[in-house]
Amino acid sequence: MSPEEKQQGDWWGKFFGKIITSIIVLPIIMWIWPDVVPFGFFQLWKVEGTMSQWLISSWPIFVWGAGVTLVHGFFTRNERHINRNAELIIKEGAIVSIIAGVGEEITFRWLFFLDNIVSVKIANWFFFGFIGFGIPAWFHMYIVGPIANWFTLGELESFIFHSTGWAVGAAMLTTNAFFRDGHRYLGFLGFVNSWFLGMFLFWIMFKYGLLAAILIHFTYDFLIYLVHYVDSAIERAMGYA
Repeated sequence: MSPEEKQQGDWWGKFFGKIITSIIVLPIIMWIWPDVVPFGFFQLWKVEGTMSQWLISSWPIFVWGAGVTLVHGFFTRNERHINRNAELIIKEGAIVSIIAGVGEEITFRWLFFLDNIVSVKIANWFFFGFIGFGIPAWFHMYIVGPIANWFTLGELESFIFHSTGWAVGAAMLTTNAFFRDGHRYLGFLGFVNSWFLGMFLFWIMFKYGLLAAILIHFTYDFLIYLVHYVDSAIERAMGYA
């Protein structure tokens, strides 16, 4: 097993372990300690706006994802067996997009996010928060938070520096880092792109609700598969099959 495969395997182990703790432990903690998370357990499932508003608000990532895929397809040649079976791309892409859109948004933008609000508060208490100077809180407020706010053009400032305290923003960045790490297999560009995509999906979730984030994630992924399909079909028509 290569170091990359081992790293990916370790990530999946953490992923499933966190799902179990989030589903079982998080509701218990929120019941015993109701003020620990400034959101109700299902509050993020709210629905704001319309589907057309969700889609129109997300046009930058649609253009980016489809555009980069289109440019890559233009300057490369697919393997011939891929072009011969181009229709499989769109069929498999639809399935993968549904799984990613539903599964990743529910876990990262909801369960893991809420769970990490609790986790960062606990970590802060252990790292001198009990004397009023928590290192995680200071690190978020003066280093990580400002950097993330700059890279996201201030669009998430009200959540990175939430009115209820630093833990909301710290949990969001912690969760998004985990989301980003799960896409290392995509290479450096995919690794970086996943961080920005994750932050955008948090913005969508906060503005319109979790269902909007699910739809946008699905649409983004499916558009990329659609471009792959068109590229393969064109190459097949040109004789590269």
